[in-house]
Amino acid sequence: MLLVRLARVSRYRLKRAFSAMEMRTHEFALLHFLSEAGPLSQQQLGEALRVDPSNLVALLDGMEGAGTLVRGQDPADRRRHLVQLTPKGLKRLRLAERAALESENEMLEPLSAPEREQLQGLLARIASHSCGGAGKGGHC
Repeated sequence: MLLVRLARVSRYRLKRAFSAMEMRTHEFALLHFLSEAGPLSQQQLGEALRVDPSNLVALLDGMEGAGTLVRGQDPADRRRHLVQLTPKGLKRLRLAERAALESENEMLEPLSAPEREQLQGLLARIASHSCGGAGKGGHC
């Protein structure tokens, strides 16, 4: 239950950090994933982030309206739409990453630098195992 409690505390702190930017954690996850994975189809994005297609469309509509991403036809398959970040989206992501890092540093404050490295390594191993070998990206 410790991981569940820490996830809840972490989510609360992240929401608080993002509130000044008027950003939701779903938006951050989407921007972050797109920055790492590049242009993706809506279906790939929804599967990777485990977001229901109808919820994803609403999220993408809002973000596209805000100018943080664009959707365009896939040149290889005109039935698919590719989603990609705009410069405004990338700038917004960088600001959010700084806020997330500050939040994370607050949580990890009781740990020394070597302890933080050890924790990072252990969490990466758990993520890799839990995410089907995907680690940072993929299905987590």
